[in-house]
Amino acid sequence: MTIHRGRFRELLLAMILVLCTGAWSTEERTPVADPAMHSSAQKVHLAQATKSASPKSAQADLDALIAAARREGEVTFYVSQTGFGERIVEGFSKKYGIKAQFVRMPGAPLLQRYSSEAVAGNIAADLILQAGVPAAWAKEGVQKGWLEPISEAGIPAMTSGEFPSKFTNGITATVMISPWIFVYNTDKVKGADVPKDWSDLFNSKFKGQILLSDPRSSDSYFDLWTLLLDKYGETFFNNLRTQNLRYYSSAVPAVQALGAGEGAIMLATSAPSALTLKGKGAPIDLVTPNLTTGIESSVILSARAKSKHPNAGRLLAHYLMSPEGNKWINESSIGVYQTTGLPREYQSPHPDALARKDTVTRLLGL
Repeated sequence: MTIHRGRFRELLLAMILVLCTGAWSTEERTPVADPAMHSSAQKVHLAQATKSASPKSAQADLDALIAAARREGEVTFYVSQTGFGERIVEGFSKKYGIKAQFVRMPGAPLLQRYSSEAVAGNIAADLILQAGVPAAWAKEGVQKGWLEPISEAGIPAMTSGEFPSKFTNGITATVMISPWIFVYNTDKVKGADVPKDWSDLFNSKFKGQILLSDPRSSDSYFDLWTLLLDKYGETFFNNLRTQNLRYYSSAVPAVQALGAGEGAIMLATSAPSALTLKGKGAPIDLVTPNLTTGIESSVILSARAKSKHPNAGRLLAHYLMSPEGNKWINESSIGVYQTTGLPREYQSPHPDALARKDTVTRLLGL
């Protein structure tokens, strides 16, 4: 077959064009975007997607996150425990120069508030620090798109491998442990009468003088009561009820009433809430029994698309999970990097404790 010289030149040019554009390749190609088209926030988002990182890249991710968080300028978090919000604000704001504000509510009402906001499409909290997070609630929040699993948020303290893996379940991360304690009024209880263990509560001098937080105000209370039920049986509760217990809506008013002299002993609460009042001059002191469980508070992140300050929220999560921030917030509790301060017979909350909520409520006479 004879090809005209001009036609040959046209065919040759066409072949060169095909080779240059890759039109003969069957591989699907992904376009590469111009880096200049990405905003700083998008760069942080990409950095946060990293599952693991070298120290150098983890620091780069953190630097980018700090810059993006500072552009947002503020962060809002919800916290269920008394005495922690102010300390978190102080430490975080001082380190990063970002305004932080918080809302404190007991556990159950706090989660109800968050859920209501989520249903309405107006979540105010970028992060929650919640005691005794119900696993079912957290999973449902992820499924509904309200929450982002902590393991997928690209928190530098996690991607660097720094945060102890045993303290995360993938959805949340435990950052503080506050063992349940007794608090007593030092004007009313002295010397040998100061309770040291649970059986000491049966002292006849304490009849009508024991103040309790209503356990229905927060599911985390049931962790303690089911531990005592397993250890001592129903007899313990029967004996406790004979002391004519007096209930308060939550730990805060109960400790305040104790400080005001309305009772001799208050149980149960955590050290931070009691120390706050003691620091203001209230005549109270603390006792940590050997057998106890505790309030294990966890970080929960709002989903990126739902959060008003997603970068600041993730930076706050990093701060709470980092060695420096974790040490700072756990001045009166126990952090995840140093657990030697736990009581001798401390037990982590049992995952099935809430299933016996009705039994415990009945045994407490409620």
